[in-house]
Amino acid sequence: MITQRQNDILNLIVELFTQTHEPVGSKALQSTIDSSSATIRNDMAKLERLGLLEKAHTSSGRMPSPAGFKYFVEHSLSLDSINEQDIYQVIKAFDFEAFRLDDILQKASQILSDMTGYTSVIQDVEPSRQRLTAFNIVQLSSHDALAVLTLDESKPATIQFAIPKNFLTKDLITLKEIVDERLLGQPVMDIHYKLRTEIPQIVQKYFAITDNVLDLFDYIFAELFKEMVFISGKVNSLDYADLKTYRFLDNEQSVALTLRKGLQEEEMATVQVADSKEEALANSTVLTHKFLIPYRGFGLLSLIGPIDMDYRRSVSLVNVIGRVLAMKLGDYYRYLNSNHYEVN
Repeated sequence: MITQRQNDILNLIVELFTQTHEPVGSKALQSTIDSSSATIRNDMAKLERLGLLEKAHTSSGRMPSPAGFKYFVEHSLSLDSINEQDIYQVIKAFDFEAFRLDDILQKASQILSDMTGYTSVIQDVEPSRQRLTAFNIVQLSSHDALAVLTLDESKPATIQFAIPKNFLTKDLITLKEIVDERLLGQPVMDIHYKLRTEIPQIVQKYFAITDNVLDLFDYIFAELFKEMVFISGKVNSLDYADLKTYRFLDNEQSVALTLRKGLQEEEMATVQVADSKEEALANSTVLTHKFLIPYRGFGLLSLIGPIDMDYRRSVSLVNVIGRVLAMKLGDYYRYLNSNHYEVN
């Protein structure tokens, strides 16, 4: 354990270092820490022996070690704090019109990345928590049609597909009836299971040739089983990590899975300082925060950056953007529920 004064010294060094990225000497602390320079130096030496501070090679000052940043996060960082100065800037950045959920989430991800200089990731409600609440087929011509799927009564998606050559109009009606009877109202993960077990048996009863029908089912529903994830500032990772991290960020589904595993079910927010089980993120800080998606559940907003990031500013921006994003999505869904389709 460290004393209260040593904790104050560590906090102040973290604050100063994340703003200047310069080693901090005892004299810089004297105006805030009510102790002599010698006492402060002794406490800094104690923190160094504990592995919470490191001595800079080019000066007599100290800087936080990864363990020091982790101690600061665990003992002094409030994960629900907000800096009022960030509010106006974020609200101004969200002053745009959007007619698709994808556009709103992508824009929010870009705003967070631009404001921090780090990498941001936004994820929709976890697929396993979504439910198919409506399904329709709109025939566009004799050759193609649209499948209109609605999740959670509020998230529509359209899939354009080629009508199989041997299909008649009544076959499209039969396909819709199968979906209505067997899949409508079911959680997405149950749909995934039924497409592999129950649906092939049902299709055999109504179609002489089943392969193309089953392929069509797979095609229509494939996107439901993938995470909707938006990554911005991938190039920024080259400033605080290495090529391994940059390449990892190319695989959106792996990134989404890793970030979900880093947040416990009951947690609303977490900060991992050089503590990720994913090797590509092992030397980075990962800040993950749940944000409300009205009518549907919670999405995830994550910030990936260096261990020596400005934690208080980063937490504030994540919190403000999460709240403003929830309001923006509330407006979007109220508009959408007034009988508008989202068309890809």
